[in-house]
Amino acid sequence: MYDPFLYSFQVFSAFGYVHKIATFEKAAGFQALIQYTDADTASAAREALDGRSIPSYLLPEHVTSCCLRISFSAHKDLNIKFQSNRSRDYNNPYLPINYSAMDGTLQPAVGSDGRKVEAQGNVLLASIENMQYAVSVDVLHTVFSSFGTVQKIAIFEKNGGTQALIQYPDVNTAAVAKEALEGHCIYDGGYCTW
Repeated sequence: MYDPFLYSFQVFSAFGYVHKIATFEKAAGFQALIQYTDADTASAAREALDGRSIPSYLLPEHVTSCCLRISFSAHKDLNIKFQSNRSRDYNNPYLPINYSAMDGTLQPAVGSDGRKVEAQGNVLLASIENMQYAVSVDVLHTVFSSFGTVQKIAIFEKNGGTQALIQYPDVNTAAVAKEALEGHCIYDGGYCTW
């Protein structure tokens, strides 16, 4: 499924760390506000991308071309109030998630077997069970980075168990890691569930 938000992130993150994104539809079409660390990074992205098309390998088959028109926004800092498929603050993972703003979340997806299909995201929640040794951020980074770039890891205790949030840059990388690691041992005797 075509996700303009994801494609915006992929295109613009090639020029530097994307701190925040806000997307919306206007009469002129899809628009996005992208906030970088500094004006130089934003200028480099604008200079490289203005008037260009998004590479076809980043677009779904039904979209033939997508020409970018880029200008500077009057906003100096985007005010992102919640995470959704339309807005994201990559520096504040503690913002609430607005599920009602996300496409398709009002009705759960159902698989061919009639069971609810779990929504995919770029952040994995790992429950580490049967721990015999302490699990550190370094250990999790070693395990999860073999599937792609790990952006953030947070370990916490919940309901008497150890859990971790592992953030990848995109949904596909997270899905590959989840499928490969589900139920497998981090070390002898301890394993992850999702």
